[in-house]
Amino acid sequence: VFENNYGAGMYVLTDLGVNFYNYDDSIPQVQDDIFRLVNNISINNARKIKFKGTKVYIIAQDYIVTSNVNTFENKGLIDGFNNISDIDFISNDRLIVLDKGDSRIKIVDLGSMDITKNIEAGDSVNPMTVFSNSYKSFVLNGGGLSLNEKDTTIVVVQYRDDLVHLAEIVDVLHVGANPNSAVISGNLKVLSKGIYDPINISTNTESSLSDINQYNNQVYSTDILSGIYNATNLMSNYNNTLCYFTALGGVYTINTNSLNTNLVVNVNASIINSVVHSYQDTDSTIAFSEMLYMNDVDNPNLVYEYNMNLSSFTDTITCTGNIRDIEFY
Repeated sequence: VFENNYGAGMYVLTDLGVNFYNYDDSIPQVQDDIFRLVNNISINNARKIKFKGTKVYIIAQDYIVTSNVNTFENKGLIDGFNNISDIDFISNDRLIVLDKGDSRIKIVDLGSMDITKNIEAGDSVNPMTVFSNSYKSFVLNGGGLSLNEKDTTIVVVQYRDDLVHLAEIVDVLHVGANPNSAVISGNLKVLSKGIYDPINISTNTESSLSDINQYNNQVYSTDILSGIYNATNLMSNYNNTLCYFTALGGVYTINTNSLNTNLVVNVNASIINSVVHSYQDTDSTIAFSEMLYMNDVDNPNLVYEYNMNLSSFTDTITCTGNIRDIEFY
């Protein structure tokens, strides 16, 4: 018998396991390594955590573990990978998996939990992030650190039409150097970090943002973000009026139309996420505030909570292990 101890809350993935933080409780606290606690099994080298329905998908280097979000009972393993960088859920209960270890895009049937198709992404490319709309996926090839390792390509995989289930490359787009994250804000907006090599700084270039028509795959523009280096983790705020990203110097906001950027905090973060919290404003009204959560590369076991409405830090959450992902359910 597995108890419903989890569900809604924040999940902090570290190199030592999955931590659960029940931020809505009157006395919120961190519960360490809940998958091992429930199943007496450890997950080695976990990298990302994602949710679909009542299922949790925990991505390790060469396999994916599934569990129930309310109990964290082990629901099985998906293997056959070399070095997973990202996943996304697509139509007909399928999963698209980027396996940068062999430069392939793999399609998994979530019913059978088997790989049903392998797609060559190209020789020696580094598929880093996948972003999907209702019928196609955009695979961002993240490149490497040095000038010689840069990549400017996005592979477009169409996975659905009106008659058959597809999974085939239909286009290759060219954007800024080393694309790594994207949002849909009118068009598809793709963030590229540029060249950022801390050893050979003379070759470093500024980051950029590309504007792409997600339907006909036309790249309208690629604009340099002045003074911004090593930009990653582009994500929308709660009402899609603004975006956040991390870069050299801290966490920033950007208006994806005007390209105006502003420094929010000067924390050396590599992971960010946000959620809207409700709280009692008066005896009769409920107020809402967007909370931005971030890790700290210099203190790798800490998560900071930052209130965007108050422009101030409101909490520091200590976890066991080095933080690798922050997600909400």
